[in-house]
Amino acid sequence: MSELKKKETDDRRGIQSVEVGFSLIQVLAQAPAKMPLKALAAAADMIPSKAHLYLVSFTRLGLVVQDPVTARYGLGPAAIRLGIAAINQLDVVEVSRRHLERFLEIYGISVSLAVWSNRGPTIIYRVDGRLPVPASVRVGHVLPVLQTATGRIFMAYLPEKEWKSIASSEASLSPDFLEWTSKTLNAVRSQQIAVTNGQLHTGFFGVSAPIFDNENRICAAVSAHGLSEAIDLSPEGPIASGIRAAAREISTELGAAVLETV
Repeated sequence: MSELKKKETDDRRGIQSVEVGFSLIQVLAQAPAKMPLKALAAAADMIPSKAHLYLVSFTRLGLVVQDPVTARYGLGPAAIRLGIAAINQLDVVEVSRRHLERFLEIYGISVSLAVWSNRGPTIIYRVDGRLPVPASVRVGHVLPVLQTATGRIFMAYLPEKEWKSIASSEASLSPDFLEWTSKTLNAVRSQQIAVTNGQLHTGFFGVSAPIFDNENRICAAVSAHGLSEAIDLSPEGPIASGIRAAAREISTELGAAVLETV
C-alpha cells in the first residue's frame, strides 16, 4: 500500500473509544498469562478506573474473562472464536487444506500447519490419521523451536532476531543444545526438511517443511507427526519427500518461486 493510500486510510473518521479500548485486548493477546487490572491498565497506558469500564463491556461480550478467584483478566471465548475465524480466512490455510488431506490419504499420518507468532510456531490447522499423535500437537498450541521439526524450520528461514530470544530461553539450562541446533540449520535449508525423533515426546517423530509466500518468505510450515516405530525418517524417505512435495505445491499456489533442494 502506498504512503498516500495509508494516509487516506488513517484519516478516515472512526470511533476513538473503540480504538482506545482495543489497546487492552492487544495487551492481553500478547500476555503469557492472565493479568491483574493495574498491570493491564498500565500496559495499555490507561488509568485503572477507565480500563475497568472497558473490561466490564468486553466481559459482557465474551471478549474478556475475569478469574473469579484471582480477579485477573484474560481473553474470553469470543476472542478465541474471532482468532480462529481470522486464521481460517488466511489464504495459506485455504490453500493448504486439500494438500494436507491428500497427504493423509496417501500416508495415513497426521499432518499439521503452523505459522510464526510472537511466542513461536503456532499450530493453526491439522488433520488426524488413525495413529496417535503427541498431546501438544493441537490447534492453538505454541511449539518449542529447539525440540520440534516445525520450530527448526522457522529457525532456518526466519531472521535470527525473530527466534533468538525464544530459543535462548528454551536453552537456558543447556546452551550447548542451542549451539548444536543452530549448526544444523544449513542442512535444513539445503534439504528443505527438518526431522526430529523422540526429542520432545519419546517415541514420536516430527517431519517439517517450509511454505513460502509470493515474496519467497516463509509464511508457514507443514509437518507430519506420529509414532517413530518402523518409519523411514531419512531426509529423502517417503514421509520427508511427501511433506516436502506438499509444501512446494502449497508454496507454488501462493505464488512462490520454490527452489529445488541442493
